[in-house]
Amino acid sequence: MKTWRLRSGADRRIRTGHPWIFSNELSESPKGHLPGEAIRLEDVKGNFVASGYGNPHSLISFRALSFDSAVEDSTSFDFLHQQLLAAWAQRHQLGYRASFRWCFGEGDFLPGLVIDRYLIEQNGKRAQCIAVQILTAGMDKALQPLDGFFEKLMTRVHSQGLSDYSWNETAVVIRNDVNVRKLEGLEYQNAKVLKEISGMDLSKIDILLHSPVNWKELIPMQTDLIEGQKTGFFLDQAYNIQIVCDLLKARLAGSGPQKIKILDLCSYVGQWSTRLATTLKSLGCEIEVTCVDVSESALKFAALNVSRTGAKVETLKMDVMDDLPRLPDRAYDIVIADPPAFVKAKKDLPTGTHAYLKLNTQAARLTKSGGLLASCSCSGLFKEEDLIQVLSKAMRRDARAARCIAHGGHAPDHPALVNFPEGFYLKMFVHSVM
Repeated sequence: MKTWRLRSGADRRIRTGHPWIFSNELSESPKGHLPGEAIRLEDVKGNFVASGYGNPHSLISFRALSFDSAVEDSTSFDFLHQQLLAAWAQRHQLGYRASFRWCFGEGDFLPGLVIDRYLIEQNGKRAQCIAVQILTAGMDKALQPLDGFFEKLMTRVHSQGLSDYSWNETAVVIRNDVNVRKLEGLEYQNAKVLKEISGMDLSKIDILLHSPVNWKELIPMQTDLIEGQKTGFFLDQAYNIQIVCDLLKARLAGSGPQKIKILDLCSYVGQWSTRLATTLKSLGCEIEVTCVDVSESALKFAALNVSRTGAKVETLKMDVMDDLPRLPDRAYDIVIADPPAFVKAKKDLPTGTHAYLKLNTQAARLTKSGGLLASCSCSGLFKEEDLIQVLSKAMRRDARAARCIAHGGHAPDHPALVNFPEGFYLKMFVHSVM
C-alpha cells in the first residue's frame, strides 16, 4: 500500500467523515502513481487518517474506504465483502425483502460502487438479479476478477440468511454504460450479463416491488435490466411515491369511488403511475393514466405495467420540453413531473434551471384546480432552494396559487452520510394547486 500525505490543515474535512480528498490538498503531486492503487492517507505529521484508493488523473484524488487504522487492506475482497454484507443487513432491518438498492456508494462507505438487487419473476419462476455499476478506477481494480468477487459474495449472502436465493439462482448484470467513468480514465462499456439464469430473459423481466398499499404484498413491474436506463429502474423514487400514495389515501378516505386522471411526465416504465393506480384501485377509484416519454420502448413497458392495475392507460411519445402545449389546460387530477437530471455539471446550471422552469410551468397549467402536482429533481448540483424558486416562478407564470403539502427525498435504501452533502441529490415537492 502506497502512502500519501496531506498538506497542513487539509485533514479537517476528511476527519469529520467526508470521504474525498482533492489533488490540491496533497503535500506532493500524486502523478506517477497508478490509477486505483491502494493508498494509506496520513496527515502532515505522519499520523493515519484513512485508507482507500487513489487516482492521480482525477480531481478527486483519494476516496476513503476506512477510517480504522487496524484495517490492513480496505481494497481486499474480504473487507469489501464485509461492507456489502453490512449494507444488505441494514436494508434487511428496514424491512426490504424484494427489490432495493443494496449499495449506494459513499452512503455505504463504498465510493465508486452502486448495486441494485432485484427480486425477479418470469414464467412462474423467481430468482434475483444483481445490477452493478463501477464508477471509479479504484473500485474497478479492487473488484477484479468480477466473477470471483460476486460468486464468493453471493455465497456469503445466502449462507448468512440475508437472501433466499443461492448463487445458482442469481443473475449478474454489469452496467458500466455511463459516461462518468471517463472522468476516472475508465472506458464507457456496453452493458453485459456477467451471469445469466437459464430460461430468464433479463431484457423484459418482472421485478417485484413492495406494494404501496401493503408493504408485505409485492407488485410486478416489467423492465429491461440490460439496456434500460441507469440499472434498469429508479428505485430511489419509492419513498416519494409512497408519500403521494399516503396523501391520496388520506384525501379520498370515506369519499367513495371517484374518477381520477393521472399525467405521468417522463414516465419511463410507469413506476409512478403504476404505484399510484394500485393505491387508487384499492380505494375503489376509476383511473385514467397518460404516460409521456421520448422512449417508445419505455412506453411499451409503461402501458403493460399500468394496465395490470386495471387502469385505463394512454401513452404519448413526445418531448416534454417542446410538446406539452398540445395537452389541454387543467385536465389532470395528479401530475407527475419527474425529469432526468437537467444539471449534470456547474456549467449546466443556467440552462438546467430554465428547463426545470419550463417543465413545471407546463405541469402547473395541466393540473386541475384542487389537483396535486409532484415536482422532482435528481440533479445534485441543483439545490432544494433552487427547486423551490423554480416552482414559485412556475406558479406565477401560470397565475396559479399553490400550497406545498409534502416534500421528500431519498428512499431509505439510498442512505446519505451526514458529513457528505454531495450525497443528498433527490428532491420532491407535492403542491395542492388552486
